[in-house]
Amino acid sequence: MDLPEESQIRWILRTTAALLQHGAEPVRGLVQPTAEFFPDPFDGSPKTVAALMLRVQEHAGLQDLPVELAVVTPEGQASTVSCSSGACGGVALDTKLERVARRDEGGYRVAISAGELRNPTVLTTAFVRAVSFMFLSEADAFDALVPPDREPAVDIAAVLLGFGVLATNGSYLYAKGCGGVQVHSATKMPVDELALALAVYCRLHDVPDRTAARHLDVTPRAHFDESAVWASSNVALVRMLRSAPDRIAADDFSIGESRSWLARALGFGKRRPAPTAEDELRELERELAAGAAKRRSLDEGKAKKLAEIRALVDESLES
Repeated sequence: MDLPEESQIRWILRTTAALLQHGAEPVRGLVQPTAEFFPDPFDGSPKTVAALMLRVQEHAGLQDLPVELAVVTPEGQASTVSCSSGACGGVALDTKLERVARRDEGGYRVAISAGELRNPTVLTTAFVRAVSFMFLSEADAFDALVPPDREPAVDIAAVLLGFGVLATNGSYLYAKGCGGVQVHSATKMPVDELALALAVYCRLHDVPDRTAARHLDVTPRAHFDESAVWASSNVALVRMLRSAPDRIAADDFSIGESRSWLARALGFGKRRPAPTAEDELRELERELAAGAAKRRSLDEGKAKKLAEIRALVDESLES
């Protein structure tokens, strides 16, 4: 699997540094799609949908924010669900609602389609992105981002809040249709970029790669494995996200090559620095000294051979 283009890697690092400065930190560590993190049963009913949303809010530390869900049907009808009670409001809503919008009375309204209720991965990813949007809004982090970067920055925020495994799985979804198998995404960022952001998160928080990879789907895991090698090869750069965020923001950093742990341990694949004038002079002196030693070795061998010949001649004359 290929890594993202260098320009995208740099954007991921710059955005990560900016969001870290706005407090984008995990509350529950790395959230996994397991019963440990999501113990509530789910059957698509309003009550279980509301419970799932509230669970995602809790994992982000935003459970105190009032949230109203708007479930939109294919016919354009909409009904509301309160996440605090799980009850339906039955109020007609504008079906052109944005995914997340502030409510005049406080809190947020999150719009989902009825079709998303049938796919737990899609639905969970939608809730993760919605909660990440709420975090960025509450932290006033959107002001630090140019408008084109705000949607993909929601995915970066999701990773930094601990939802990297969920978001990366949601970025690459197989769907069978009349035309065969198709790939869809419930995120703004593609799978290779989210996998790299997840690998950076693991280095930032000392999360073992195997812990993150355990619950990744096949393609996301393949991308993550490659990204984990890159992150391990650029540990010093990852540390700069906290120690020197201004340098990251200014794009004042170099990206090292991606090398396996064995290559790093043995020093394979490292670029040698260009030789200085002193290095070249020392190398010339070594070559001259080696040439002189070789000539001395040849002269000594020739003298020994001549001595052997003289001894044979003398012996023959004496006889």
